[in-house]
Order: sequence, then C-alpha cells, then structure tokens
Amino acid sequence: MTFNAFLCYSPFVNHSLLEQYQKQWLWRDWNSLYAKLPNANGSLIYDLGCAHGDHSKKLSDLGANVMGLDGDDELLSYAESRCIKNARFLCCDLSNLHEMNLALADGIWMSFVAAYFSNFNSQLNKISQVLKKGGWLATTEMSGLFDHGPLEKKYQDYISKFYAHSFQSNGYDFKSGSKLANVLSSNGFEIKEMMFLQDKELSFQGAADESIVTAWENRLERMVGLKRFMGDDYPGLQKALIQCFRSDNHQSKCKVYFYLAFKK
Repeated sequence: MTFNAFLCYSPFVNHSLLEQYQKQWLWRDWNSLYAKLPNANGSLIYDLGCAHGDHSKKLSDLGANVMGLDGDDELLSYAESRCIKNARFLCCDLSNLHEMNLALADGIWMSFVAAYFSNFNSQLNKISQVLKKGGWLATTEMSGLFDHGPLEKKYQDYISKFYAHSFQSNGYDFKSGSKLANVLSSNGFEIKEMMFLQDKELSFQGAADESIVTAWENRLERMVGLKRFMGDDYPGLQKALIQCFRSDNHQSKCKVYFYLAFKK
C-alpha cells in the first residue's frame, strides 16, 4: 500500500459509518487517558486498529511518529487523506503483526481492538514482539456491551448465551475488558495505570441523549451475528434496548477499561 500525502478525498469510504465513528470520539473522555501516557515526543508509536485516524492524529499532536495499522482499506484511505503530520498508514492483518519486519516501537496504542481476538493472550504475545523492552502499551476495551437494564429475563438470557456463542466460535469476546489485567500480566507486562473510562454511549446511567439512542439504533442494525443468533426474536430485543436507553431508570453494567502497562 502506498502513502499518498496529497490524497484529499476518498469516494469509497462508508461515510455513514465514518460519521458514527466521529461522533463516538466526542462521547468518550480520551484526554483523561492521554494524560496518563509517557512523553511521546519523538517516539515511534503504533496505533493498532487505527480506523479513520482520530487517535493517530492525537498521538501526532503529542509529538509522536505514528504508524496506524488497520484491516479496513476504506477507513485507512480517509485517514491518509487527513495528511496527519508524522503519520503514515498501513492496511494489514493485525494477527500477523509479528511477521511484518516492523521496527520496534516505543509505545503501542490500542482502542477497542482486543475483543476482536477471542484468544487475545496469544495475540498479545505477537504484539509484544514489535515493542521495545521497557516500551508501553495503552489499551482500552469494554466488557458487557449489552449489559443494560431494566431488561426482561428472556433477553438477558439471550445476551448471555450469545456472548458465550461468540467466544466459543472464535468471534468477538464481549467480556474482553475484564480479562485484560490477567492477559497483560501473563505476557510479561507490568501494569502502571488502570481506570474506567467515562463513556456517554456505553457506560452511563439514566436516559441517553437522542443522538446516542440513534447511535445504538445504528449499532443494532449492524449486529448481523446477533440477528442470526436470535432469529425472529431479534426485533423484540432491539425495541427493548432502545426503550431501556430512553428510560430514566436505565442502568448500565457495561464497563470500559483502560490499562497502561510496560514491557518488562
């Protein structure tokens, strides 16, 4: 893949999805996480799962030399079109990161990536191979995406069974965030910081703003695997969750975890 500093617009980007990603940036307190990072000035940082480049842009603003890596060529085309200073982008399979002859990084940023690997323990071993000894890894991941209430037991049971089905099928790990501490420690990382990220879309109490309800409606439309798993019962879950998000009695048990850890 070539890096085109003069690319101004990609007609192939899914702009509806891109717009949703851009809105999500505003619903998360990212600055509280960036404040935890070591001095990035002059560092080589890999932004794994960089998508359209918001985090790459922020890391660049902090003085880093950034390489954004992702498997979505369309979103990467948009990221390239932003002409972010000291940043380049590469379309690749993150599961093969250790085979790509990359320079060892000073730091690695991962935002909502770990859950896409049902065996993240094995994947982190590969990621560690492109990080310098003493280098840092900052990772953000959630646990319990659909753990919202009040929701009738029928749907709670469906959600629990779908979590298990997805994990056992080597799909998305809906409980990944809660496993990060053990996975980091078992792969030779020393955890320096842990916190829960404030998130107005995923982990909030009470009624959501209508813009966030719309984002959830869009997300539920994209959940092809859950639709297939539930069959004719899926529209009922969609309706129940949207009603839940609009309720003043809404409670979320979903948590968004952040860890900053250093390679020993």
